[in-house]
Amino acid sequence: MVLISNQFPMSTFLLEVGTEELPADFVDSAIAQWQSKIPQTLDEYFLTPEGIEIYGTPRRLAVIIKELPEKQPDREEEVKGPPAKAAFKDGQPTKAALGFARKQGVEVDNLFLRDTDKGEFVFVQKQISGRPATEILTELIPQWIFGLEGRRFMRWANGDLKFPRPIRWLVTLLDDVVLPVELDNNAETVKSDRISSGHRILSPKPIEIPQATDYQSCLRNAYVEVNPETRRETIKSQVESAAKQLGGYTPLYPELWEEVTNLVE
Repeated sequence: MVLISNQFPMSTFLLEVGTEELPADFVDSAIAQWQSKIPQTLDEYFLTPEGIEIYGTPRRLAVIIKELPEKQPDREEEVKGPPAKAAFKDGQPTKAALGFARKQGVEVDNLFLRDTDKGEFVFVQKQISGRPATEILTELIPQWIFGLEGRRFMRWANGDLKFPRPIRWLVTLLDDVVLPVELDNNAETVKSDRISSGHRILSPKPIEIPQATDYQSCLRNAYVEVNPETRRETIKSQVESAAKQLGGYTPLYPELWEEVTNLVE
C-alpha cells in the first residue's frame, strides 16, 4: 500500500460520555484502555493526530484529539485476485477475471499477473479516495465506548446496552460541529449534542460547549476538574494543608489517593 501525500486542515475532536457515578476503579481502567485503543484505531484508519488527551471523573469519560486530519489521505492499494490459470484461458479473460474486475470497479485491461509463493495470480492496482474523519469517527465512537471492559456492567431502561452505569449524555464535537451519533437503547436513545453537565451540587445546570477546545475551561467554570492528575494534586495539597494546620501529618497511601481522586469531580 502506498499513501498519497495530501494536505488537509486539522481539527480538534471532543468526545465526552456522561454517566451516573462510575465505580472508582473503572475510571482509571477506562482511561488506560482508551489510551491504548484510540491511538491504535486512528492509526489503522490513517488518521494519526498530533496528540490525544484522555480524562475521567466519576460522572464522565472524555477524550480530546488534537490536530486530527479532516480526511484520510488518498492511497494506492494492490488487490490480489484469482489464480492466473482460472482468470485467463488462451489469453482471454474468463468469468473469474471479469467478475474480479467488476468487483474492483476497473476494466479487465487494468489487471496484471504476478508470481507469488503460491503460484501466479491476478492483481489490480487501485486508487482509493480517503474518507472524511466525520464519517469514520461516527463509526468508531460506539466501538470505543462499548469496547471498554470491566468487572461490573449493567443494563438500564429495559435496553440491551451494557455499561458500568447508565449513560445520560453524549458530547461529540469536531471543532464547533456536533457529529451525529446515537446510542440506541430501545426505549431510551442517547443522542449526541454539545450539552454537558457541571458539578452535581455546585453547578447542576446544563453547560453548552461552543467548540472542542473550550471543553476544559467550560467544565472548570462549572466546578469540574476533568484532569485526574490535577484533581489528585489538588486533593493532596488541601489534605496536607489541613493536617499541617492541626499539627499533624498525612500518610500517603497510593491506593487511597487513587480512589478518592475518582470519587470527586
